[in-house]
Formats: sequence, structure tokens, C-alpha cells
Amino acid sequence: MTIGALLKQYRLENGKTQKEWAAGIVSPSYYSKVEQNKHRITAEDLIAVLRANQIGLWDFFQRLDDSEQQQFDEFKFVDHAINQAWYQNDQAKLKEIRQYVEDSTMANQDKWLLYLDAVEVEINNQPEKLSAEKRARLQEWLFDFTDFDETKLRVYINLMPFYDLDSNLLFSKKVIAKLQKSDKSRHQAELLGIIGNLLIDLIKAKRYEDTGWLIEAAAKVATRPELFFYKNILVLLENMVNYHFDHQDKYLEKCEWAIKNFTLIGMPEYGNEVDSFFRQYCD
Repeated sequence: MTIGALLKQYRLENGKTQKEWAAGIVSPSYYSKVEQNKHRITAEDLIAVLRANQIGLWDFFQRLDDSEQQQFDEFKFVDHAINQAWYQNDQAKLKEIRQYVEDSTMANQDKWLLYLDAVEVEINNQPEKLSAEKRARLQEWLFDFTDFDETKLRVYINLMPFYDLDSNLLFSKKVIAKLQKSDKSRHQAELLGIIGNLLIDLIKAKRYEDTGWLIEAAAKVATRPELFFYKNILVLLENMVNYHFDHQDKYLEKCEWAIKNFTLIGMPEYGNEVDSFFRQYCD
């Protein structure tokens, strides 16, 4: 099925107009021509439209004709599909993605399979099952600044739990300084993702004195709709830190609202995971 035809099918199934479905990402007139296969839509805009309408990226991609799949950067879809499966704790979907990568000829296939290994053990909360040899390979790939690129940055954000906190802090200071110079939404999302992961680790380690510079760095990033997920988790983390230093109920109330937001935006599984973290580590 073509991209336009599949978008139209999903839209009609959800009872939305073209304007509602386009969600302000592209103009209604442009989107109308996409459905008619008269205009192409970029991978970034397609992913944004699917996310705005809560359509699974991998499910959509797999239903496209082979020729349609080839229009887009294969990496972008695999990368976003892995992240979506990660946040939804969808192990079955990760297995489908692994099979796709194994059968593909995509660049850096061995590294993506290694990445999937790491994601799967993290979802199962069994980091010890990732061998020392694989961890070393991951660290060599991710921490080598002579070959540091955007792909590695995306991978690093999700694999931070595999490395010690002090190494992550040292490495992240360089990355944060680099990303703060960019006003691109994707770079700001990556910046907030790194800051969020570091704050989680610092709270677990009860190293609250090291959180200030990270909270200040996050505050400098302007809030945009596409950054809502990251900003919401940072509301939780900042107020957990605030509560540690000053036991006022207003900080707990903000934490509770941040947790509820995940369920409201259609991520109840992640909301439950965040709630468990809050109950265990808020002091």
C-alpha cells in the first residue's frame, strides 16, 4: 500500500478530517495531495503525523509496499520504532524489529543488533545478561569522540544506564555543551533526554548536590509541543529534587500531575514505571 493510501485508511478509521489528521505539521492542502500520492512527505513529517495521531510507527512501516519503504531513510524508522517499543515495554515488537534488521542490508547492521540486545535486557531489567564483551563494544562505539555522530548520540541516550555515573557525567558535559548551541527540535529532545537520564541516576544515588547544573541547563530549553514528553519527566525529577531539600506538599503535587500526564497522553505503561520510580526514590 502507498503512503498516501495508508494514511487515508488510518485517518478514516479514526474519524478525522484531513486538517485534524495533519495536526499542523503540514498544511491541509499539502496533506491532501499526500493522500492523493501527488506530493511526497518527508520522513520527519510522516513520523510526526503518526505520533500526533498515536499510530505505531513500526506497524505503519511494515504495511507499506517495498518501493514505498525505500523512499525513506531506513535508519529513521528503525530508530523511532525501537524507541517507541522501549517506552511501551513492547518485547514482541522488538522481536519483529530484530527480525527485520537481521533480514535487511542496512548499514551498521551488527551495531543495530547489538543495540537491540541492550534494549531488550534493559526492558527486562536484567542488565547483567548483557555480556562484558558486548558492553565493551558498546562503550567503544559510543564514547569514541573521534567518530561521534548523531546516531551514536541517540543510542547513547538509551544506553546510559549501562555505564557508571561519573563516566556519564563527564561524557554528558561535552555533549550538553554541544547540543545547547543548536535550536533544532531533535537536538533539544536529545539534550533533555540526556539530562533526564542523568537526573534519574543522581536521584537513585542520592547525589542531589550534583543536580543543579542539569536542572538549569534543561530550563534554558524553550518548551515546544514536540518536547512535551521530556519536559514532563523533567517536571517530575526537578520537583523530586526540590522536595528532598524542602519538604513542601506543593512539590509532591507537581510530581503526581506529571505522572498522570503520561496516562492522559496514551502512555499508561510508562506512567506506571515512572510512578514506581517516584514511590521508591522520593524522600
